[in-house]
Amino acid sequence: MNRVVVTGMGAVTPFGFGVNTLWDNLLKCNNGISKIKHINLQGDIVKIGACLPEADFTQYEKEDPVLFSYLPEDDSVKSYFLAVYEALKQSGLEPRKMDSTDHIAVCIADRKMNLINYVDQYAPFLKKAKTETGFDDQLYFDLIKGKKLGKTTPFNDNESINHYVSRNLRITGPQLSVATACASGNNAIGEAFFKIQNGYIDIAIAGGAYNLDLNSMLGFTRIGALTVNPDPETACCPFDARRDGFVMGSGCGVVILESLESAVKRGANILGEIVGYGYFSDAYRPTDPDPEATISTATIQACLKMAGVNPEDVGYINAHGTSTKMNDLTETIAIKNTFKDYAYKIPISSTKSMIGHSIMAAAAIEAIVCLKSIQEGVIHPTRNWKERDSALDLDYVADGPREVKMDYALSNSFGFGGQNTSVLFARYK
Repeated sequence: MNRVVVTGMGAVTPFGFGVNTLWDNLLKCNNGISKIKHINLQGDIVKIGACLPEADFTQYEKEDPVLFSYLPEDDSVKSYFLAVYEALKQSGLEPRKMDSTDHIAVCIADRKMNLINYVDQYAPFLKKAKTETGFDDQLYFDLIKGKKLGKTTPFNDNESINHYVSRNLRITGPQLSVATACASGNNAIGEAFFKIQNGYIDIAIAGGAYNLDLNSMLGFTRIGALTVNPDPETACCPFDARRDGFVMGSGCGVVILESLESAVKRGANILGEIVGYGYFSDAYRPTDPDPEATISTATIQACLKMAGVNPEDVGYINAHGTSTKMNDLTETIAIKNTFKDYAYKIPISSTKSMIGHSIMAAAAIEAIVCLKSIQEGVIHPTRNWKERDSALDLDYVADGPREVKMDYALSNSFGFGGQNTSVLFARYK
């Protein structure tokens, strides 16, 4: 089995462009959540989110005019590509200059689909179907029945970022676009890890990308998953007694994974190693985690078992930590089930407390956070943790950045539909 190392990282987040920008803001406990201005939000939908900043691509287009000329006039796709670009530059990998690229995979989880514009077409019907006691499903279906809805967006305008990366970099290896809700980023990294570990490929451009949109906000509001707190400063408070739902975000995280043999042969700078991956499903409810945390516990345990690492060797847990009532509770239960008494000693923090929940990109960004934590020996805090929930009694790092020397950092992602993933990152030795 091949050892799998990380040789490059790239990030685009609400704080701006670049891994260092992300890391510096996390350590300062800055807030990337604000009022949403680019979407016309009406009604009861919370009007806050963690959006990507406006970008000037001029600098990057000058650096590589050919590469960026192939990208569509879509700022989100260009922004995602900046994360790929940063990761490739750090790794020293130049696919377009290589004789063969069939040993390189592109595995970036994203959400690009044929979608009808909800703002103009569905929102009025949703509003009319709202009643004093809730929502009348039958009335809603009666209202839209027989209505001629507009055309969907042409497919070519909504291609997966994987397609652009493969075409622009002339990569002929396998493509994999993962869609497992909030666990997607970890699954994309985990599946690429498996492919390299088993010798199917040598290198993978892996991660996740997501841009918040009204369609998703409508859905998450409808099932009561989003916060109702309109204050961007206090709305996202993972593991806090006041938590009432998550805040949506945008972003992209990309890591270059590589077999150790390939990295050494290229003379690449090795940033860390992936040593474990666990993935199981609750088989419970579409929108709620198993309250006993049976399968999320099994997921963490499987990850540690694959790595051959004892629970007490893990120095940090980057939690899924969404700020919803049930997720934060069940994740805490899973950590206690796995780590026993050591659960009370291990530091835990939530990156989402500062940049919101970027769904398919979240775990990929958090993978970068885990690697930086190992490299720098520092853990970023959980923002807005102030009131203790009696059932959530672990160490959520609420007192600012903490210096902790560690060899292993665990990243948890527990998504809708009961998708449970854990990835264990290690210091390269």
